Amino acid sequence: MARLRYELTFKGTASDTLAAAFGDCEVERQRGVTILRATVSDSTGLEGLISRVGALGLELLDAHLVAEPAEGDEVWEAGP
Repeated sequence: MARLRYELTFKGTASDTLAAAFGDCEVERQRGVTILRATVSDSTGLEGLISRVGALGLELLDAHLVAEPAEGDEVWEAGP
């Protein structure tokens, strides 16, 4: 099973404590927004990540696939 890499952007700059709630993601803070980069195995995983953003009271601005995958592209990772 292939795994997909997504970026989610939410409004505000995450504190260290808030960033820790996304320990399974890369967290980048810039210009009043926070960008999460995460690898998920399916739509349920993506929905769970989006739900976590909402449950923390954060305003989701964008969610998208990082890049169109190509053979051997690091966007795709071999699943179990």
